[in-house]
Formats: sequence, structure tokens, C-alpha cells
Amino acid sequence: MKRFVYYFICFTFLFNNGCEEPSPPPIIGCTDISASNFNPLAEEEDGNCLYSNSEGLVWSDEFNGNVLDSTKWVHETGNGDWGWGNGELQYYQEENTFLSDGTAKIIVREEEQSGFSYTSSRIKTDGLFTFRYGRVQARMKTMNGRGFWPAFWLLPSGGDWPCDGEIDIMEQWGTNGITDETSGAAHLGNCPYSSGQHHYESFQSNISDGSYADDFHVYEVRWLEDKIEWYVDELKLYEVIPSMYPSQYNWPFNSNEWYIILNLAITSQGPSSITEFPTKLEIDWVRVFVS
Repeated sequence: MKRFVYYFICFTFLFNNGCEEPSPPPIIGCTDISASNFNPLAEEEDGNCLYSNSEGLVWSDEFNGNVLDSTKWVHETGNGDWGWGNGELQYYQEENTFLSDGTAKIIVREEEQSGFSYTSSRIKTDGLFTFRYGRVQARMKTMNGRGFWPAFWLLPSGGDWPCDGEIDIMEQWGTNGITDETSGAAHLGNCPYSSGQHHYESFQSNISDGSYADDFHVYEVRWLEDKIEWYVDELKLYEVIPSMYPSQYNWPFNSNEWYIILNLAITSQGPSSITEFPTKLEIDWVRVFVS
């Protein structure tokens, strides 16, 4: 009966107004990029934006200066042991990080340095800021291109790997096409490390349209005792709890104090003939909240 009434009304007003199916409701959320719960998909403001000053902000960098803040970040240089443990092909140096227009840029270049064919940067808060539990977020714009490996992650200060853990908030691996997949993981295992004494749980999530390199996105973990949750643009994508891991390994994420790392690597497979240099990881801000 309702459908009959609908079509009767449509027929009655066809020549005056037309008749269309109702449009889907707009996405409602926080549209202010300075808020911690900013939703880039929102089309209308819901009036419920949350701001750091009232939410337990304990550390942040908005990158509004002209140089990287040395009271917040330390540069790591060189290529580490076997390419920082992953066979990476770049040489990290301070010159590849700079600030402009309110964002930090980590630039990767195709250039010779200390026997390596690429340069980039890796920055961390170790020795300056550490924490355990809370919300850690970064608003970033990544890049397309095979061989590029941007990462936003956490390690325990003074810890051993993998027994003391690793939390990967965001990792992306470029291809010859667009970067439409992002991932996160939590690693643990036994020390001293030997083959087979390591386990991780991870996720991969595809963007609904376009590339993660098209715009800024907020990458986040919400870290509680016995639980870690991953979010992108306020959408929960994954979580881990102790029971998901083999019983022979200890859950290390309730111990130690942890620091933040941001870097842009070149994978051991390297770029392809169509990979374009230079490119950059652009960071609008990094924030840590503890309730």
C-alpha cells in the first residue's frame, strides 16, 4: 500500500517536480582538522569535535616552525645493521627532513651517499619522550611508487627485539600503481632472536577510492592494557589481545616505556624503472593522549 501511495504521488507531481528516490543522508561528523576526532569523510558538522586541551594531551608536535624541534626528535643516521634489519637500500641523514608551511617533510632522493644509492630520514623520540598506553596519532600524506616504505611505529626504550615488542601503527608499500593499501602490526617473540622465534598479528586495509597518497589521513592506535586497536580516520580496522598469540611468547605490551619513530625507507626489492624521485612523507602533526 505504501509503494502504491508513493507512485501515485510521483505520477501526480511528475510534470511539476519530477520524482526521484530519496538521496542518502549526508555523513555527519567533526569537520575541523585541528580536532583529535576529525573525520575527513564528514560532509556536515555534528558539533561534537574534541580538542586536545581537554582530552589528556601529553605530547604533540604540530611542525609549525622552520626546523625540526630537537627537544622532541632525534635523527638516526646511516644504514644500520643489514639495512636496519630489513635489507633497506637507503642511507638516513638529517638533511632529508625539513619543515615548511606547517608540515614536516621526509624526502627520499636518488643520490649516492656512503655507498648507497638513495637517501632519506628516520626520526624518533627516544630519550626525549616515552609513554605506555593511550592514543597516539599522526596526520600524514604518503606517496605512490614501487620501493617506497613509509612507517609510523613504536619501540620500547632500551628494549630487545622481538621479545620486548614492536607496534607498527602505519606501514605502506608502494607499487607501480597507486598506494591503496595500509597496514599495521604488533610483533613479539623470544630473545635472543633466532629463526622461527618471532610472531606478529597484522591487518591490511584498502582505501575505498583512489590512493592514500591523494590526501592526508589520520593513522592511530588506541593502546590499553592487554589490547591494541588500530584506526584510520576514526574508523576502527583491527585489534590484538594476548590470546591471539602463541602461548610460548610473553605479551610485552604492558611493560616498558615506548618511543615514536617516523621514517621513509627503500625496500630491499628497490624501486622500478617508473618510480619517481624525489618523493616525500608529509606529516601535519603527531599527538599522544593519555586518559
